[in-house]
This record gives sequence, C-alpha cells and structure tokens, in this order.
Amino acid sequence: MTSTNTPGYEAQPSLGSQLLTWANLATTVRLVLGLAAFCVALVQRDDTWNFIGLAIYWSLDIVDGQLARRLNQETLFGAQYDILADRIQVAFFYLVYGAMHPEKIVVITLFLLQFMVFDHYLSNQFIRWRILSPNYFYRVDQRVFDLLWSPLGKALNTGMVTILILLFSSIWPAMIATLALIGVRAYCMARVMTLPAPCLPAPPQEQARARADEPGMGEHAGTLASPASESGA
Repeated sequence: MTSTNTPGYEAQPSLGSQLLTWANLATTVRLVLGLAAFCVALVQRDDTWNFIGLAIYWSLDIVDGQLARRLNQETLFGAQYDILADRIQVAFFYLVYGAMHPEKIVVITLFLLQFMVFDHYLSNQFIRWRILSPNYFYRVDQRVFDLLWSPLGKALNTGMVTILILLFSSIWPAMIATLALIGVRAYCMARVMTLPAPCLPAPPQEQARARADEPGMGEHAGTLASPASESGA
C-alpha cells in the first residue's frame, strides 16, 4: 500500500470554504433540477421527463467533479455530498421508471440493493484513509480503484445496467449485469475489510500519556513542575 497523504487532508478549509464552492453548487443544481424532472415524470407518467432527469444527473455529475479538481475545491464534505446526491437521483430515476414499467421491478430492486447498500458502503470507505474522495483510492488499493472508481468502473456501475434495462424487453441481460456488479462489490468489500489499517497519529491525550510513561519522564515532569509549585506558594 502506498502513502495515502493527500495534500489538503490534514488542514481542511474553513466551514464556509467547504460548503460554498462551485462544485457543491453544481451538485445542488443537478439535485434540484433532477428531482424536479423525476417528480414531473411521475405525476405525468411520462418517460421523457424521467430521461431528462437522468441526463441532468449524468451531465452535471461530470461537471461538479471537474470543477472540484480544476478549482482545487475538493473537500471531504463535497465528496460525501456528491455520493449522497448520486444515490438520491439514481433511486428516484429507477423508482419512477419501475412505477411506469412494473415488469422491470425485480431487476430494478436488485440493482438498487447493490447501488444503495453495497456500493454506498464502499464509496464511503475512503474516509478511513488520508484521501479526499474515492477518486484517490488508488493510493490505498489499485485493484479496488480499477474495479470501482476508474473511468471504466464508474461507467459500468450505473450506465451499463441502465442501458440494458432500456434496450431489452427481457430483464435477463440487466439481471446478469446486476449480479455481476454485486459479485464485484462483494469481492471489493472483502478486500477492503482486510486492508491494513491506516497509520493515523494518536490523539494528543494518548501522545501525552505515552510520553509520561517513558522511563524517566515522570521524574522529569516532576522536576519541571517544582518551580511552578514554588512560585505558586
């Protein structure tokens, strides 16, 4: 495992700097516009609006990531906000689509299980290491990164199943793809769980306790305290 020190992790910007970024604005815009389109689709039972919402999600999801990297606005909050927004929009798209195409509800349910549970769990594992988002997980484990967060891994995660659901009247192509995704995530979960724990500095209290327990430190501490005691007297 390579070093996982990513610039900017230890010294996160101020609260305002983390929240008020162009990247987070793009995420918010895609979330609001996407959900509005999905709601219109459900009320009017119109697939066109559902696909418009999906297009908003896919296009602005690329935009917010590009803004974060190019403007140096990557933050822990932004990464988790993006992950959560992805889950909300994908869930809305598939639930609306399933309401209008109940014959696909089994494969939709299975896909949402892998995306909302297994993939969500894995997407938040970056917090255990000194990296700002899953995009840097190659610093922790290259194989898991290639399977989940490389450009190809991201495209296969939602795009492949969505295309198969839309192209084929049968649920089986999408079902096989979804089962494959579940298998990949099960493998990645097992691999991540066995990765070495990140080397993080001990809390200040533990560091002070460890120094006090070193041979001679107790006497030294007492010696340092004596003048202060005498001064106080």
